[in-house]
Amino acid sequence: MWISRQITKTQESTALQSAISTLNSNGEVEAVSTGAERGINIYAPYGYSFSLPAGVDMLLTKSDGEQAAIGTLMKNSGIKAGEVKITAASGAYIHLKNDGSVVINGLQIDMDGVIENG
Repeated sequence: MWISRQITKTQESTALQSAISTLNSNGEVEAVSTGAERGINIYAPYGYSFSLPAGVDMLLTKSDGEQAAIGTLMKNSGIKAGEVKITAASGAYIHLKNDGSVVINGLQIDMDGVIENG
């Protein structure tokens, strides 16, 4: 008994843990990791806003003693290094390509603003 308590004291908890979102209602995000986590704050780059759907793999850490999500698992479906693709749950997307063109839901616009396939 004494030994198990000493071992427990020396073990550190993991700073990061993966979780799956279970609820997002009125800005209250919940997830399941090693237990049920409630009231999770979500951090994103400045200017980005999103409403996290249920079933998303996310990465959690502690922030001021509370759980905070610092990212979701990316699915970089067919994008090349240096490109950016923003996708909504509906499948709508904006793809910023390395050649300067932008693809919005399949409509490609070159870097001069000319629609290439319309």
